[in-house]
Amino acid sequence: MNSALKNSISTILKTALKEDKVDSDITTTNLVDSSNITCEIIFKEQGILCGKEIISFLTKNYSKNIKIKWNNKDGDLIKKGAQVALIVGPANKIFTLERILLNFLQKTSGIATSTFNFGKFIKNTKIKILDTRKTTPGWRLIEKYCVRAGGGTNHRTNLSELILIKDNHIDFCNGVTAALEKISNKKIKKEIEIEVKSISQVNEALNFKIKRIMLDNFSISNTIKAIKIIRSFPGIEIEVSGGMNVAKIRRISKLDVDYVSVGSITHSSPSIDISMNVLK
Repeated sequence: MNSALKNSISTILKTALKEDKVDSDITTTNLVDSSNITCEIIFKEQGILCGKEIISFLTKNYSKNIKIKWNNKDGDLIKKGAQVALIVGPANKIFTLERILLNFLQKTSGIATSTFNFGKFIKNTKIKILDTRKTTPGWRLIEKYCVRAGGGTNHRTNLSELILIKDNHIDFCNGVTAALEKISNKKIKKEIEIEVKSISQVNEALNFKIKRIMLDNFSISNTIKAIKIIRSFPGIEIEVSGGMNVAKIRRISKLDVDYVSVGSITHSSPSIDISMNVLK
């Protein structure tokens, strides 16, 4: 786990502990002592495990007396009913941490699972599934880690990593040509990607040195036309975006594109149903 991801997790963990008032767990305090127990973490539906390092980091920083033994690694496909880990430690500490632990693991595994499910349809192609910046504020590094665990590829992590000219930039500059002329004159040593919405904009963009063209909300017929035009310019990558779902991915998987960006894998992936049970 790199330092940036660790810092992000640490910050969110502190917030989670604070909002749950873990030091004021009146139920556990009055019912449970510090005797050791063993609990199992069970996947109640099939999915991709993600968050192993996050959960281990979380428990270690909350209580050094809690130990976790994992049966799987991040990125593993887990069957319904499978035990992925055993947790041993003081009952009062584990019970207080239970919901926070599961909240993290369900969310992270959910994102990885959605990424995996989209990726199944392009498995035998060169196409890569990309995430976007449509992430939960403060969770970006974690959510992008989950995308990688699910077999996806990260797009830019922040605004400084790539020049990405989108529709509002184009409108402000009064057109694709004007926007690309302006950025080209700046002589910035960064790769350029541009989002286009029509074949005419594709043709404009190809007059400039760019790394990638994003075809946003193109019909399949126009996507095919755009691919034919762009492929006559070697080295330029093609990304397809806009309301991606299984049906669209299936159709696009047959086309000569490099990337498909899917905002929903981070902004609206359902959590995986995971539970923690005491073993007697």
